[in-house]
Amino acid sequence: MTAAGRDQWPDGSFIGRLPAAERIQILAASTPARFEDGQILLVQGDVGDFVYVLTTGLVKVIVAAESGTETTIAIRSRGDLMGELALLDDGRRTATARAAGPVTAQRVGGAAFMAMTSESDVIGRTVRRYVMGKLRAATERRAAERVWDARERLAQVLYELGEMHAEAGPDGLIRIPLTQGDLGELAGVAVSTAERVLKDFRKRGAVSTRYREITIKNMAYLDSVRYSV
Repeated sequence: MTAAGRDQWPDGSFIGRLPAAERIQILAASTPARFEDGQILLVQGDVGDFVYVLTTGLVKVIVAAESGTETTIAIRSRGDLMGELALLDDGRRTATARAAGPVTAQRVGGAAFMAMTSESDVIGRTVRRYVMGKLRAATERRAAERVWDARERLAQVLYELGEMHAEAGPDGLIRIPLTQGDLGELAGVAVSTAERVLKDFRKRGAVSTRYREITIKNMAYLDSVRYSV
């Protein structure tokens, strides 16, 4: 895979934060991988010996409780790094990653990745800041669950997905391959509540829904409803 220019990677993503030379270094050490809808990229509890850089598609980050109940806690997309925590703390995978629709990625071996983070101050610093960004986002989302109501939280999640994680189709609409249940889990609300709020959003022309797909039709409306952090 060639190193695309910075304007082709989301600014907040791991690859988007890297200067061109370091981006080339990371991608040159990788091999391509492809996943179909529902396929697993990473498994919670596994030993971590590689990372992925996502190049297309969306990936659900899922945590399973001891009871077996699964919860979607985050979405990752183009330019994002996945699997780095298990390498950084020499621990087990903390979550399962599952493709939501077709996904392509670049796989980097653990030894090569850790060598680059230790030998390059730029890569090491970018990895640390990227990980801290994930932790900061998780903290902000947890705080929002205590302060903001379901409507504002669902609008925030939809807005973030539309702005950062999905690309508009030829008709200008943003189609996200997630269920209403997935969206509720991301916002920290019950499925029944998510369905009720989305019904209202549909009436207002902000979204449409179908089986395993949510289409964003009016980002401005979601922006007017969401909370801001």
